[in-house]
Amino acid sequence: MEPSADVSAEFPSLIEDDAIGPSPYQAAQFHLRQSLQALSELSPGRDPEKRKAHDDVMLLLRQVLQFLHVHFSPEREATGAQHFGDLLRQHRSEAGLTQQQLADYSGLSISLVRKLEQSDTPPTRKSLLSLCNVQELKLVPPEVTTLPTNREFSNPLAPNWYMSPGFDSVTMMADLHQQLNGSGGTIEQTYVYLDPKSALDWISLANSPSYVAAARESFPYSAVAKKLREVVGTAGLDVIALGPGDGKSEVRLVQQIHSECDRTNLRFYLLDASQPLLTRAFKHAVDTFSDEPSIFVCGIQGNFHHLPRYTQLHYTPARSHRRRIYVMLGNTVGNIEHEPQFFQSAFSGAAPGDLLLFDVDYAFATSGDPDEIRSKDPALQKPVPDGHQRWLGGPIKRYCQDSQGVDFSFRLDTNRPLPGSYGLHFIATVHLPGKLSKEFCMHQVRRYDPQGLVRCLRGFGWESVGVFPFTGTESRPRGVLVFQKQYARLKH
Repeated sequence: MEPSADVSAEFPSLIEDDAIGPSPYQAAQFHLRQSLQALSELSPGRDPEKRKAHDDVMLLLRQVLQFLHVHFSPEREATGAQHFGDLLRQHRSEAGLTQQQLADYSGLSISLVRKLEQSDTPPTRKSLLSLCNVQELKLVPPEVTTLPTNREFSNPLAPNWYMSPGFDSVTMMADLHQQLNGSGGTIEQTYVYLDPKSALDWISLANSPSYVAAARESFPYSAVAKKLREVVGTAGLDVIALGPGDGKSEVRLVQQIHSECDRTNLRFYLLDASQPLLTRAFKHAVDTFSDEPSIFVCGIQGNFHHLPRYTQLHYTPARSHRRRIYVMLGNTVGNIEHEPQFFQSAFSGAAPGDLLLFDVDYAFATSGDPDEIRSKDPALQKPVPDGHQRWLGGPIKRYCQDSQGVDFSFRLDTNRPLPGSYGLHFIATVHLPGKLSKEFCMHQVRRYDPQGLVRCLRGFGWESVGVFPFTGTESRPRGVLVFQKQYARLKH
């Protein structure tokens, strides 16, 4: 005899839910998320108009999800926040913001914020989106991010993770595979960090005592943080770390900035193309600042060459009383092919008052004398280190068909766009059947004349506010350069 379905079931809650059916809110949320997923899989191709239309529709769907979550979520009703004003006041209080601070950060007037909290005025589409852009409020629901943000209400820290529009690491891996099986050439620097094994090899290299670890201990964290406090004052800060790797240097810098300021309203963004590295950096940052409610951490997977596309990092500092600090540590600038073009294009969205901070290796000799460089630069006095060979040779062994071995050597590059700078190319010679071979430039580092960088950036509206040498046990000459974006000069 079979048991009665209405009195016995292995999963009675599921049967009960099926009988009742989803609520209108759940049904609407389900269909909107399904639409968002289907649209994300719809490729617009290379047509610029189709790509823009695709991005616009994706944005519109996310905004609809925001409205649905804010106005109709049963969870909000269960907490007693039936009205938007109650919800806004609760989130503002948990974020530790005054009404005036919320008005400053969102760009709304103080009178409108008061009316919204008192439920005298319903929120318009524009005002709601302005409030959703204030990260500390946590008004953006988990449906529009790839990681959940619903932490306990007692902890206002709400880490988030964003996937940049148009970013496709799978296609990048296919491109790397295709190039490694071609006739040779230069591998774009982003590609040597993409897959998990490459990321792991780089992390091992970066944390070895003789490499980046030594530089981290010699970094002038305190001097840089004091200069930033002097220049920025008590304004809120957005620290945007570009290509942070495992994030250890960037986290230490943010810790120092936080300790130097009496009142810190700080957002910490980590932007990297390598998902494995970004995961490591993001976790390290969240673990470090989990007990610091005034520091908001966010991960963004994307290419920092496309920085102007990331609208969540754009605002008008004068209105929001915040300043951006673009940070590139670990000699990341030295991996860029054409520095002047990068400075001009990547930071085109920077506003007056924003800061740019990066570290570089100094040149051992002038770029006009290659023989002197070869005699003075210690890297050219010995073979490519084993750690670099293991890291850079990995993609070749994994993806280059018919490879029978690989040798590495340095190649000096004095044909650089910045006067006084030169580069070192890590050349991989891949051995093929039949005694054939092909060459790839797998990695590049640069040495600079600091004054050449100062002159270059001044031409794009960035004024130097300090150059800070590395200290302690660091033997290589290197330093940290800090710049501030100036107001455009009027032409007469």
